[in-house]
Amino acid sequence: MDFTPNPDHEAIREGVQRVCSKYPDLYWRQKDEDHEFPWDFYDDMAAGGWVGIAIPEEFGGGGQGITEASIVLEEVAGSGAAMNGCSSIHLSMFGMEPVRKYGSPELVNLILPGVAAGRLHTAFGVTEPDAGTDTTSIKTRAVRDGDEYVVTGAKVWTTKAPYCDYCLLLVRTTPKELCDGPTQGMTLLLVDLKDPAVDITPIPKLGRNAVVSCEVRYDGLRVPVSMRVGDEGEGFRYILDGLNPERILIASEALGIGKAALRKAVAYANNREIFGRRIGQNQGLAFPLADSHA
Repeated sequence: MDFTPNPDHEAIREGVQRVCSKYPDLYWRQKDEDHEFPWDFYDDMAAGGWVGIAIPEEFGGGGQGITEASIVLEEVAGSGAAMNGCSSIHLSMFGMEPVRKYGSPELVNLILPGVAAGRLHTAFGVTEPDAGTDTTSIKTRAVRDGDEYVVTGAKVWTTKAPYCDYCLLLVRTTPKELCDGPTQGMTLLLVDLKDPAVDITPIPKLGRNAVVSCEVRYDGLRVPVSMRVGDEGEGFRYILDGLNPERILIASEALGIGKAALRKAVAYANNREIFGRRIGQNQGLAFPLADSHA
């Protein structure tokens, strides 16, 4: 692996840092306390092209890859925005990859340009109340009725659902017991979250309150077959193209949060005085502090 510094990557870091410098710790603390989405930050990131950095250029994006997207989110988290900042843009950056790879040309053109420009918000619906990370046990059902699917079920932890136009929803089109394998029989649909058959309820949580997490219930939602991503029954395979990059992005966000925490700890240790000396002069703290500057 080549660890030679990449000038393009350094330029990305500097560009994101310039945007983030406008949003200090107080901004994020206030957004979290008020449970208020950081629209001005989101709009600035979208205007700079950072939200669409990994979307192909033909759809108005930056045409970059997972490495570049990871750098963006590491710098956002490291600025002190942490998960409140990252979660506001995270899904738009790589979450629609299954649509890009497996969706029809009509579906791709409907979704990607708007996401790249930051004007179209999308959510991700996989986790269920009784099927956390056991994705093969989801029960949200989609039954074919002519040129439509009728969707019934519930998802939890759907990020920023009240602000989203569409949700990339994983459903069962064939009951698990009728399938040859547990990952079969699942289908990926792009559904309209503004439809009256969709009920969205915020979930109370500790932290990351600038970006709401929701329970979303689907009560007979009718979805045109044209909004299906790829083939029926192949949804689990498709969704991995969104979930796997997401894990890399989350790791980058965690790295950025660690850097921000270390920076705060160093500043505190260098300024906090007790018994007539700064606590950073005490041996137990001095060694980690020295390492942090290495």
